[in-house]
Amino acid sequence: MSETKYCINCGKEIPVDATFCPFCGATQGKATSAKAQSTSAPEQNNEPNQPEHVNMWTALKLGMRQTFTWSQRITRPQYWWLYLDLVLITLILTIVFGFKVYSYPAFILDPFHVNALQTVLLLVYSALMSWISVMQFTASARRLHDSNRSAHYLWFSLIPLVGPILIIVFLCQRSKAAGERFDRSTSQPKHWTHKWWTWCLLVLFTLAYAALVNVTARENAIDSALTTTSKSATTSSDDSYSDSDSEEASDSDSEDSESDSESDSDSDSITIGDDDIDIADQQAYTASFTDSSWAGSTFKIDKVTVYKTDGTYTSGSGSDKQDFNGIVKVHMSIHAGRDISAYPTQAKLSTNDGQQVDADADSDDFDGDLNSGTDSDGNLYFILPKLSSVKNITSVRLKWDASYDTDDYDDDNDFKTFDATLNLN
Repeated sequence: MSETKYCINCGKEIPVDATFCPFCGATQGKATSAKAQSTSAPEQNNEPNQPEHVNMWTALKLGMRQTFTWSQRITRPQYWWLYLDLVLITLILTIVFGFKVYSYPAFILDPFHVNALQTVLLLVYSALMSWISVMQFTASARRLHDSNRSAHYLWFSLIPLVGPILIIVFLCQRSKAAGERFDRSTSQPKHWTHKWWTWCLLVLFTLAYAALVNVTARENAIDSALTTTSKSATTSSDDSYSDSDSEEASDSDSEDSESDSESDSDSDSITIGDDDIDIADQQAYTASFTDSSWAGSTFKIDKVTVYKTDGTYTSGSGSDKQDFNGIVKVHMSIHAGRDISAYPTQAKLSTNDGQQVDADADSDDFDGDLNSGTDSDGNLYFILPKLSSVKNITSVRLKWDASYDTDDYDDDNDFKTFDATLNLN
């Protein structure tokens, strides 16, 4: 088998005595076989820098030493140990400096203002982050060289989503002997800290990074100020609305007290049981009936509403079936001073125009057996067979029963029939 060597430009295997590469046309140096190249490489320092024991510390020292070294190689273990180092350092810098420098701008041009301490923190943070970025970038180029790929593969990172994935795949490839074509160091290269142009680049990167961070910090400060102002305005607005609502409620109460008999036009129908009844006219009245004379309990009636239906409706069935076009709604509340049984939903109502009706079975269920100390309230509905106008009802009379259990045969107060006459005006 004929001996071969690697092209110093494209890295492909070519005949050992070739003067020009048949693939890329590059002029070749002294004829040396691939085997000789690989065996002589350690003597010429052409192998990638790989100490006996690769760890975080040795990888970091190598990365710092070769921050601006482009045409060399770095092995896969060295690269990923260095990557871990830089991630941890970036995390620490973000905790120590990042939150501070991003919270408020170090300087503002219009109007001009400089915060000295913030500026120092910003420059230190930007210089360290720029150094880390350059170190990571050149290390990625050397890792590609070690897998016999040009650093131009880094352009793939500009492709959204797919590009970074491809770069990671390339960086994970094994070392290839043909990658030695990228080893073009001089016999005694100067350290990057002894070169003026590396410092110029680092200063430019630092200033650019600082400007970007300062712009971001200024936007964050503006957003924070706007958010605070918006919250303050919202709070003030809520207070204003609250005051306005209180004033409106006060005005509304005053109007109601001046004219309790004005028509309530907020609703065009009422629901009794499962039936929706359309209303043509209605009149609401404030009542002030209170009776606390029995069993330490209190019965109150605070509102009476008279409705005229929109047309004639039918209630009941069979012999109890009847037509009606009027409804009286009475709101009652009960406070039980002891264990009692009260039955307002079985009350009888009589009107000033001579009608007497029983409470409708679909009245609210709020009575019956009530324990001591409990409160209950609800609406009683009375169906009026005839009602020509809501204004014709000027007074109503209600009667209902209540009782309590006792072992005292001399207690004549255990049963009571309440009788309440309410003038509607």
